[in-house]
Amino acid sequence: MKIYMEPQQIRYPGFFLDMLQRKVVVEGKEVMLTAREFDVLAVMARHPGRVYTYEQICGILYGETDVWKKTYNNIYCLIGSLRKKLARRSQDPGYLYTVHGVGYRFEIN
Repeated sequence: MKIYMEPQQIRYPGFFLDMLQRKVVVEGKEVMLTAREFDVLAVMARHPGRVYTYEQICGILYGETDVWKKTYNNIYCLIGSLRKKLARRSQDPGYLYTVHGVGYRFEIN
């Protein structure tokens, strides 16, 4: 029997996420996130490069996969807010990249 344990911490160069403390640090500075922002980031940061569709992000946030116009706009705004908070410099997508017509992916560059 194999037991799978979720990582308590996620570390990449310049990026640190602590699941238990719900804490994110970028380039040595703590980033304050809302509960929903943290939840989406924590899922995406576990699998860099994986593309998450709007439906999958909706499932993370709301427990459902029906994406209505209002929900799509909420996800768009949430990702935009996360990008601003995670950006290391101006015009930086803050680890979250758009996959046009599909969704978003977390990427370490």
